[in-house]
Parts: sequence; C-alpha cells; structure tokens
Amino acid sequence: EEVIMRRVTLFAGCLAACLAVALPAFAAAPRMTNWDAKENGSPKTYHLGGYTLTLSAKRGGDDMATPHLSVRAPGLPVVALDGEAAGPVARAGFAVLPLARGEKPSVIFTTFSGGAHCCTQITVLQPVKGAWNTIDLGSWDGGGLGSVPKDADGDGVTDFVLVDNAFLYAFDSYAGSWAPPLILNVVDGHVKNVSSAPRYAALYRADMEKTKAACAEHSNGACAGYAADAARIGHFDEAWKFVLAHYDRESDWDYPTRCAGKRTNGECKGREIKPRDFPQALQWFLEDNGYRP
Repeated sequence: EEVIMRRVTLFAGCLAACLAVALPAFAAAPRMTNWDAKENGSPKTYHLGGYTLTLSAKRGGDDMATPHLSVRAPGLPVVALDGEAAGPVARAGFAVLPLARGEKPSVIFTTFSGGAHCCTQITVLQPVKGAWNTIDLGSWDGGGLGSVPKDADGDGVTDFVLVDNAFLYAFDSYAGSWAPPLILNVVDGHVKNVSSAPRYAALYRADMEKTKAACAEHSNGACAGYAADAARIGHFDEAWKFVLAHYDRESDWDYPTRCAGKRTNGECKGREIKPRDFPQALQWFLEDNGYRP
C-alpha cells in the first residue's frame, strides 16, 4: 500500500507539473477599481494593463476635492483628466481594457457628482496613433456603470450597458421607474447608440421578465419599461395588450407632454400638448424616444 501511495503521489505531482507547462497563463479579467482618497491614499498609483495610473485629490477653495487622474503608457504622452467633485473626499472608479478586439487598452474613468441619485460621469481615454483620444460618454443616473463594460453580444466590441434615463420620473417616482437598457459603443472615436440593434435582444428579454411582473402589479413605471423592452425586440403588439390590461388607471402622475414643434436641449420651442391618459402618453413617449416609428 505504501508503494502504491508513493506512485499515486508521484503521478499527481507529475500531472500538475505537466499541466502547468501545457496550459497558458491567463491575465485576470478586467474589472472596475474604486479609489477613495481617504481610504486608499492620495496620490495612489496603480499598474494595470501595462499602464501606470495615478489618482490624486485636487482641493479648491470650497472644500471640495476633485479626483484627478494621470496616465502613463509606453509610446504615448502623459495624459491627465479631472473628474466630478462631490464632497471633501475625492472618489473615482476606473478600468483598463480594449474597446474592440485587437485594440490597445483604453482607460475608463468614472466619477460621481453627488446628490440623491445623479450623476455618474463616464470618460474614456483611447490610444489612437500615438496620441490619446478623450471621449465623453456623458453623465448618467440610474447607477451609471454597475460593472466593468464587456462584449455583451460577442461581436468583439465592448458594450457600455446603461439605462435609458429618459424613463426616470417620466411615469412614476424614481423608485417606481423602470428604465430599459441603453447600449453605447465607441466606433471610430465617436459614441454610438446601438440599443436598437437586434443582437442585443437577450438583454431586453431578460429585462422584460422583471418589468412584466411589476407591470402586472399595476406599476405604470414598469409598464412603460415593459412596452419599451418589447418594442426593441419586435413584440410590442403583444406587450401593449398586457399594458392596457394592467396599467394603473387611478394614477395622477404628471405624464410627459408632446411638443408641437422642436425641442432644444430638452426644452420645447413650440406648443406643448398634454396626453389624455397613460396609454397615449406612453405611445407618444416611445415614438419621441425612438422605440416606435
């Protein structure tokens, strides 16, 4: 028995050694790193994806600390970027990953402006032809980037999956609002909204399971999200029947109006038309926001 045990142990050791040689070493998957000047220090340096990132707090006269990012990368000039200040302690989130298969890694930098909900500012630093391209992905409510962006549909392009902020407060309170997914890609250095692409159908189907269940409980915010999800994947007519059967007819929410003119920066430059009820308000809203023709 002792001889057998020795042979088993020897075989296991040889197998482990062989596998260690045969299997390639994989780099850790990209993730969002959170930096807090008080907890992590200022300045604080991180080494990710071959880049050196230094986070520090810049103080102004109003006792507000602005998060400051500096990036060093081989073959590229040093680049610096300021985020949003939200209080006396500077905080930020960041990740290093390629925006498309085969590209050099980009730096994703997020900061929070403060307030009950709003807002997360998202900025991308993309290396292009020996220089940095600074791309503003906007300011987002609804949690911003919940996790590191990834390729959600397998086409080799990193997807920024956010939520459509237009739905927040549109048909219910913030807590009662259900905002459908909104997907952004960075294409040729520009931000492109690709939410209507059929390849993201799985995201909308998954969201529909939640919004339909809440709509059944007579939540107008959920019914709006459910109709929007269904419209994205060609199931609007079926969903619309469900919405009409389950929406809250007693709600006195001030629904979105329709502008009989042009909107500039969200402001109607013509006459505003009030909807007669929730279904009409939702139909107009889905049309005005690109969910329905």
